[in-house]
Amino acid sequence: MTDKKIKLIVNPKSGGGSGKKVANYISDKYQKLFSEIVFTSGPREAIEIAKNSEEFDAVCFIGGDGTLNEVINGVMQIQESKRPKVGIIPVGTGNDFIKTIQMSKNPDDAIRTIINMKTRKIDTAICEFLDFSGKPQKRYYINITEFGMGGEVANLVNKYGKIFKGTIPFLLFALVCNFTFKNKNVRIKTDCEDKDLQDIEANIRAVAVANGRFYGGGMQIAPYAQPDDGLLDIVIVKDMNSIETLKNLPLLYKGEEGMEKAKKTGKVLYFRAKKIEVFDSDNLMIEMEGEVPGHTPKYFEIIPKSIDFIVP
Repeated sequence: MTDKKIKLIVNPKSGGGSGKKVANYISDKYQKLFSEIVFTSGPREAIEIAKNSEEFDAVCFIGGDGTLNEVINGVMQIQESKRPKVGIIPVGTGNDFIKTIQMSKNPDDAIRTIINMKTRKIDTAICEFLDFSGKPQKRYYINITEFGMGGEVANLVNKYGKIFKGTIPFLLFALVCNFTFKNKNVRIKTDCEDKDLQDIEANIRAVAVANGRFYGGGMQIAPYAQPDDGLLDIVIVKDMNSIETLKNLPLLYKGEEGMEKAKKTGKVLYFRAKKIEVFDSDNLMIEMEGEVPGHTPKYFEIIPKSIDFIVP
């Protein structure tokens, strides 16, 4: 089937238990494709499994955006010259990053993509933040990290919303947080080419620092993002109240047209930078690819073309 040495990491709980079913199907039908199949049994375990994979040509996984984040954090700890390719068989609640790279959710299509082993050099980003005990932490991500109202939404989804699939929990808890979240004054410094966007102080509702385009089960927060352009797409929503936010929420499903309408409100900034630093942020909860690992203050930086991602 292929002469490549491929490790498969399986999150059996992803997609409400669909991960295990997909793994059983794949192991039966494509048993000769993978040199090693490893099941995770808890959070962050995929990081360690992926980190110990430098002798493999590729590390693939069955899971969603959370598992993707863990695999990226493991693979990025491997020396670049020995870093394996990364492939995905999507099974999860949101599956947002695959929308940017136009990856099929069908397991057989995903397997064909892995067999073809066509890759694209993808950027990753590094984020420095504080965990909930106040200790500095550093993590990589490949899609989107946000803070503000979005962090509060993700926290509720992770606590109470895993029984639903797709966009339902995100929309439900976004409506809840829309009326409970209070805007916070934040100062943000960037290396944007536009000097007016290098030092921003605003009463923010949400900030997204994006490498991919989608989050929240299909909301297109950064419709111009290219995951291989060496830049972070930064979206700042400022000074919006609950009614204005509710009115503009549908624009997140309208891509570039929706973003242009949002920018015309004067309360949405969209720009690009390689680095961003957050100050005076009152411990805003952050969301990183579906997980809530800590809070601000924090620092972001793009790492250009650091992952060979297997794509259709």
